[in-house]
Amino acid sequence: MKMPIQTDPDSNRDDPGPAARPDASQPETTREAILEAARGRFLRFGPRKTTMDEVARAAGCSRTTLYAHFRNMEDLYGSLLNQDAEAFIRDASNAVASESSTGRKIRRIVEITRATYARNNILRMAFTGDSEMSIERVANVYTRDQEGRIIDLLSSVLEQGIAEGRIRRIDPERVAYLMFHLGTLLVEREVSDAADFEFNEILEVMDDVFASGIRIPRDESR
Repeated sequence: MKMPIQTDPDSNRDDPGPAARPDASQPETTREAILEAARGRFLRFGPRKTTMDEVARAAGCSRTTLYAHFRNMEDLYGSLLNQDAEAFIRDASNAVASESSTGRKIRRIVEITRATYARNNILRMAFTGDSEMSIERVANVYTRDQEGRIIDLLSSVLEQGIAEGRIRRIDPERVAYLMFHLGTLLVEREVSDAADFEFNEILEVMDDVFASGIRIPRDESR
């Protein structure tokens, strides 16, 4: 499914040129410059229609330097996905840590997911399986890994809720799996402008349905 590319002032910005970049003599700075140059090319043309030479020119580095950091286009594309995915997992984990209730932790994961895919076109096109603007076999590895990590995060939230007596004894892994896929469907429809209901409104309904199903009834929690 091909998704519309939305304007993102951070990820869609024009390549600033070598003079505007940090000192490329430092390996990590060079790698970051290459990744950001690749991001700009991928957003305009997709990784399939981008060459390593084009990325090297946009990054202001030589082919030798480019290949010292990335073996090929799949390695470059996968590295960019991994960088952005790690930032997403970090944001989700921090959001969970900042909340006290099980319900709020789960809601924050869904909210972070929506916000991430709304602003990050590279992740969204991988997530939605855009065949023209992603390399599907690389994107599939990323999406499967993300699925596992978010389900693990949800499962740990549920396990904590059980341990604290906030929710009844359920199967955390399977409930987390169900939550993940329902939340993913809502996020996908929202970011593709195919949602039938306002996001916060339908999220409230999801919260209520899951809360009713997993929380301990008051007469049992006394």
